[in-house]
Amino acid sequence: MAESALSIQDLTVRYRGSATDAVTDATLDLGAGRAVVVGPNGSGKTTLIKAALGLTPLTKGSVRVFGHDVRTLRGELGVGTNLADVYRLMTISVGGLIALWSDLKGAPDHELRRWVEEFSLTEVLDRPLHRISTGQTKLVGDLLALAFSPRLLLLDEPFDNVDFGRRHRFIELLRQSPASVLMNTHELELLHALPDWDLYFMFDGRLLGRFRTADLDRLYVSRGARPGALTTFRTSVGEFSITLDTGDVPMKGSSNLSYLLERAV
Repeated sequence: MAESALSIQDLTVRYRGSATDAVTDATLDLGAGRAVVVGPNGSGKTTLIKAALGLTPLTKGSVRVFGHDVRTLRGELGVGTNLADVYRLMTISVGGLIALWSDLKGAPDHELRRWVEEFSLTEVLDRPLHRISTGQTKLVGDLLALAFSPRLLLLDEPFDNVDFGRRHRFIELLRQSPASVLMNTHELELLHALPDWDLYFMFDGRLLGRFRTADLDRLYVSRGARPGALTTFRTSVGEFSITLDTGDVPMKGSSNLSYLLERAV
């Protein structure tokens, strides 16, 4: 049996000097599949991606990438990410970054440069990341992540500050990729474009799931513990339940999870 692309077991991350966990007892096994984690800003989603990349110390639990402990994994070229922290270490131009990544991956950059042109990013090739817009920086990271045939994609808020047309073009490219994917977002409306993905929710560092994005229109958030709930969880603003087919506030039609919780309070 093939090793899971990403296996997270009982993961807890607490940053030095913090009184609370950024992630608490999170468990997720991606296998060869695709999963999206949805949660409000500050819920721990980015920390989960950083832990999967080996970029933050683990307080408890384990993270394994292709069967290897992420804390000792070195030289794995099959992982792609758009996490800004990875690319901001570089002060070179975007064009230089593309050439460097091509050299590191040992593959030509023709496809990536074609995407740069398609996404109207040619004008930023001679500029470093700190001199381009937030949306352009996000798109450059998205395309670098997807390039060079990764086996595992770890995507942090790939649609932030990206316009509608380019969001949906990136989703098309994502669908065409054979890679396993863990992606996080705070936007619910985009999940309708990913009907066959696993779905998790994240609140105050706690990962809830597994659900299916295909069931999004049947899911509700309700205040308090509800009989027959799929799951019940606590947040800084109280206790909530996720229920199927009935409840206080339907998830469908809500633009993001923060707004949804505000309506349910």
